[in-house]
Amino acid sequence: MASSGGNRQPESIRLCRWTLGLSTVVATVLALLGYMQTWNQSWLFGGVVNEGASVRLNSPTVALVVKDIPGGPRAPLAKQVVVGMDTNVNTHKAWNNLTEWMTEMEPYWTRDAVYDFNYVGPWHFGPSHGVQQWFYSEHMHFNIACPDIQWQDFIRAATDGTCTSASYGLGRWMEPFAGVPPPSNKPFVRIHDLDFYLLEGNRIKINWCIIDVVNLFEQVGYKIVPPAPMPSGGYRAPNSMDGFPAPLSESVNPADTMLSNRIWNMAIQEDYVQNTGGARWWAEDMVWYGPGGIGTAYSKQDYRTHFLEPLHGAFSNVSMQLDLSVCEGKYCGAHFYLHARHTGAWLGKQATGKKVRLRCGAHAHFEGGRMVEGWLIIDVPQAFADMGIDLFARARDVALQAMQTS
Repeated sequence: MASSGGNRQPESIRLCRWTLGLSTVVATVLALLGYMQTWNQSWLFGGVVNEGASVRLNSPTVALVVKDIPGGPRAPLAKQVVVGMDTNVNTHKAWNNLTEWMTEMEPYWTRDAVYDFNYVGPWHFGPSHGVQQWFYSEHMHFNIACPDIQWQDFIRAATDGTCTSASYGLGRWMEPFAGVPPPSNKPFVRIHDLDFYLLEGNRIKINWCIIDVVNLFEQVGYKIVPPAPMPSGGYRAPNSMDGFPAPLSESVNPADTMLSNRIWNMAIQEDYVQNTGGARWWAEDMVWYGPGGIGTAYSKQDYRTHFLEPLHGAFSNVSMQLDLSVCEGKYCGAHFYLHARHTGAWLGKQATGKKVRLRCGAHAHFEGGRMVEGWLIIDVPQAFADMGIDLFARARDVALQAMQTS
C-alpha cells in the first residue's frame, strides 16, 4: 500500500505541472490575440502615419489581400470579358454538350456574334453567326481534330472595347484537320494562334481567329510549300517581364500606349501597303516570328530580305482592309486583309494574275519607340485558294504518301 501511494505522488505532481504549463500557454496566446487587435500603423505600413492612432485588423481600410478581377488588376473591360470567356474554352468545360456549353458562353457573346476562323476548305464552313453555329462549326471540328489542347496566352492587349491575344496550344493531333489526317503516331504539336475581339457593350460582337496551318503541317513533316528561307524559331513569348500574358494592365504607362499606337499604325501601312521606310520602326536586332513557309527573322535585314521584298515582289496594287488595331502599353496587334494582284512568285507559286486576299494577324512588342519583337500569322490556305490551289488537298496527298511508306 505504501509503495502504491508513493508511486501516485510523482504522477500528480507531473499532472499539476502540465496543467500550469497549459494555462500559461493559453494565457499567453490570449494576450497575444488581444494585442494583435491593434497594430500601430507605423509598424504595419513601414512609415509613420499617426503615432497616436491604431488600425484594427478587421478595419476595411486595411486591404491585406485584394481579390483580382478577370485579366488582373485594372484590366480594361474587353480583357475582363475575354479572360472570363477564354477560361471556359481553355478548360474544355462542357465542350461537347451544346446546352451546357451555350449556358457557359451566353454571358460573353451577343446573340448575333460572329466567329471568323481560318479558311478550312473541306470542312465547308465560313464565319459563324451566333454561339450555336460556332459550336457546330469551328468549335467541334477543331476540338475533335485536336482534343485537350492546352493554350498558353503570352500576349493579351486590350482597351475597354477591343482585345487581342497571341497564344500557342500544346497537345496531340488526333483526327483529320480539314481532311488532312495526322501521322499515325498522333504527335504532339504546337499550334500558333491569335485572336482579335470587338465588343458591343460588355459582350463579344466579333472574334477573328487564325492559326498557322502551314506551320502545323510543317511540324509533322508535311511539306506543302518550298522550304522557308529562314529557320523556324517557333511562336515564343516576349523576351520581357511585363506580365504573362503581357502586359499586366496595372503596370501599363498610358504614355507608352499612345506612342506604341502611333508608331504601330504607321508601321503596318509602310511595311505591308506602301513598301516604304525600309522597316524603319524595327530595331536592328529585332526578332520576328514569321508564318509557316517564311520563318523567323533575327535581324531587320533578314526581315526585309526574306519577308518584305518577296511580299512586294509577288503582289501589286496592294490595299489594306484594317478590321482591328489595338495597343496596350508596349504591345500592339492588328487584324487585316491585304487585297492585291498576284503578279510574282510567292511561296513557290508563280504569278497567276489573280486578285488575292492575304488575311493577316500581326503583333509587336515595343521598347524605346522601336519594335523589338514581332509575330505574324497569314491564312496561307485562303491566299492559295484565291490563286486556284487547294493546299489541303496537297497536304492530304503528302500525308497519305507518308502513311504508305511508313
